[in-house]
Amino acid sequence: MLLACLVLAACGDGEPGGNSGGAASVDQRLGSRPLVPRIPAQFEADLATLKGRVVVVNFWASWCRPCRDEMPAFERVSRAYADAGKPVTVVGVDASDVRSAANAFLTKAGVTYPTVYDQKGLNGGVATSWSVTALPQTWFVARDGSRAGRLARPVTAAELRTRIDELLSGS
Repeated sequence: MLLACLVLAACGDGEPGGNSGGAASVDQRLGSRPLVPRIPAQFEADLATLKGRVVVVNFWASWCRPCRDEMPAFERVSRAYADAGKPVTVVGVDASDVRSAANAFLTKAGVTYPTVYDQKGLNGGVATSWSVTALPQTWFVARDGSRAGRLARPVTAAELRTRIDELLSGS
């Protein structure tokens, strides 16, 4: 539920003229925080609290070069939708990684969106429960909470925006 609290807190930062529907103020600090550990049931419970929002779930690891290369696209897209007040949440899932290496990478990369730690990852963790067999992989969750597709390869910011906009419009 910690992820849900972070996301819900981010939707209204409590400041006048704040970022309603966005995630910048709270999430800007997430890069320096420890990754929140999650098992599949916890992660599913977190996602259930985000019903009504389009959710982009990116499975990655700090040892995965394509994952590191695509991370700036996720950051740009996450910030753009947050700044526009759109009901979109990007969630990173660090799978099958060394937690300290992942934290160091997130801090260096300036990642501000919520990211959880999936220690078992590809070997029985959250990644496995989402049928992830290789990294990177990105899943899209529709506003009704259903899984609405995946891209089992690196993605660009343009691809992310196209799919998110389709889901926002109900396509």
